[in-house]
Order: sequence, then C-alpha cells, then structure tokens
Amino acid sequence: MQLTFMGAGIVLCIAVLVIAGCVGSGPTGAGTPTPGPTGTPVMEGHIVADEGQNGATVYVNKSAEITLKLNENPTTGYQWNLTVSPGLTLTNDTYVRSDTSGKLMGAGGTRIWDLTASGTGTQTIHAVYMRSWEPLTGNETAFDMTVIVQ
Repeated sequence: MQLTFMGAGIVLCIAVLVIAGCVGSGPTGAGTPTPGPTGTPVMEGHIVADEGQNGATVYVNKSAEITLKLNENPTTGYQWNLTVSPGLTLTNDTYVRSDTSGKLMGAGGTRIWDLTASGTGTQTIHAVYMRSWEPLTGNETAFDMTVIVQ
C-alpha cells in the first residue's frame, strides 16, 4: 500500500513540473512574427538583438526599429566597430557601464545601437570587436546579422 502512495506522489510531482514548464511569458523584446508575403515570418514591433542573434537572419517591415546590445569593455582598448548597409539608419549609439557606482576599475558594460529599417531589401549589420590602433588580423570577434526589410 505504501508503494502505491509513493508512486502516486511521483506521478503528481512529474505532472506539476510538466505544467509549470508550459507556463511562461515567452520571449521579450523579440517582436511578434506574422506571415510575410511569401510565408516567411516578418517581425513586427521593436526587435532587440544581442550576441545570441549572431549569424541570424530576421525579416522586418520597413520602419521597424532594431536595438542591438553587445558587451564591451573599452577600458581594455577594445570597442565594437559597427557598419550597416545603406537601408539601415543608425539613430542612437550609447555605452552603458555595468557598474554605475564607479567603484569597479576596469568593469565593462554594454554598447547599445538603435537602428531603423529605412530601405527595403537585404540589409546587413556587421560589427568587429577590436582596438582601433591595431591592424585587423581576421581573428577578431565579429557580429553579423542579416535584415530582410519588406
């Protein structure tokens, strides 16, 4: 009899874990996908991208806003060098320190760029983490994202 109650308790625990795993708010800041003219999802709203989207392709409507956030530590001399294709307009470039108290010497932060999809077609975002005074070797950390603007 005791084994039956233990088995029921295990089944109940598993059921609670499965149900808890199905409840959540979903991704934040990623926009809402809707089918595009060719069935490809088009992100609507404000898209927020970070290192996790390196190499990704996103589909957006014209005038969509894109925010790119990449970790940076300019105290080491390394900074992101961003280039975007002509169909993307840079509207803001900000660096936010992770230590707002100013007590941690050498602490890094986040480089934040705001972009607007101003032209249609295939657009690109490319950033290289480098020291401006050193020549490129091809071994630098890079971020690339393709933006298809419809």
